[in-house]
Amino acid sequence: MINVRTLGREAQEKLIAEMQQNDGKFTPISFGSEFETGKMTIAEMIGTDDGAREFIEKITYDMATGRDAVPLVYKEIYSTITDPNFPETFTAKTFGNIQVAFLQKFEGGEIKFGTMGAGTEKKVSMLTWAAGVEYNEDIVEYNKTWQVADIGQAFGEAYNKILNHLHMYPIVSAVYVTTAGGLAGQRAKQTASTAPAAQLVAYDTTIQKTLQNALTIMPEGARLLVNSYDIPALEAAIAADMLPDNSAGQVKRRLRPSDFIVYDGNSAVVGGQTYTYTGVTAGECYLIAPKTQFVEYIKHELRVDSGDGDLSRLILAQVVGRTRRGVFAGLTGSKGVIKVDISA
Repeated sequence: MINVRTLGREAQEKLIAEMQQNDGKFTPISFGSEFETGKMTIAEMIGTDDGAREFIEKITYDMATGRDAVPLVYKEIYSTITDPNFPETFTAKTFGNIQVAFLQKFEGGEIKFGTMGAGTEKKVSMLTWAAGVEYNEDIVEYNKTWQVADIGQAFGEAYNKILNHLHMYPIVSAVYVTTAGGLAGQRAKQTASTAPAAQLVAYDTTIQKTLQNALTIMPEGARLLVNSYDIPALEAAIAADMLPDNSAGQVKRRLRPSDFIVYDGNSAVVGGQTYTYTGVTAGECYLIAPKTQFVEYIKHELRVDSGDGDLSRLILAQVVGRTRRGVFAGLTGSKGVIKVDISA
């Protein structure tokens, strides 16, 4: 019987770090000479206290390998706040434009304090996300070490898939509108202090011109969330943005292929049911001003427990992972996001 909990994300990261070479790739790990030589079986790992810790470490390693196969693409967009004291629900607020000016200080005069524009408030809920895997009696009877690894890796892949989905879905599923009044009207509505609206930039002659319009509406945009299908066209458009004097145009100065964040979505099939994680639609992209208005709140990272199984189904061990976290995505404002139509 196992009743072991990993020490949380910090302990997992420490374990993972010990398994990595300088190039960041995972290398084989030793789970004890007795296990490697076949003297220690899966049954002993699951059924003894001495083997339990080794078993949970192997699961952690296999999960880390699976997570390595599904990169977290949202990290360049969101900042992270971790606090175990987060309540179940709370109100997050983004600050409006902050205006500060340094003025000469004269004797007897007062310092001029800056002003802060009205921000937007949004309710954040800390939700629990959990998944479990089971190890059946056949794995033990036939000492299927490779299947133990496959299960752990699939668990890790599933965790990163849901993290990407939680952070990208608020962006790709939102409603974007094209406000009347041309670029000036759209910029004003994007940054309006009252009833702002995230903007949709229509295609205009070329991808290059369309991106230029997007940067005019939201000059602080610094990342492009894209579908992999559109990368060649976007790279060509940026490279072609040259002025008559052979200097780089606005688009080429502001955006580079290294600023692309590719998210085509993903899916998972469990028990015959398909779970689809929506990605960026080909022919569209999103210009994002990262970090300031995009925050992930983590009460705790992935925790993993392994416990008793279910004899009636010949399950010898169950492994359950869960995390509690919330997401804030501020789409409007000068540091928000706008949707860009890049298909003619």
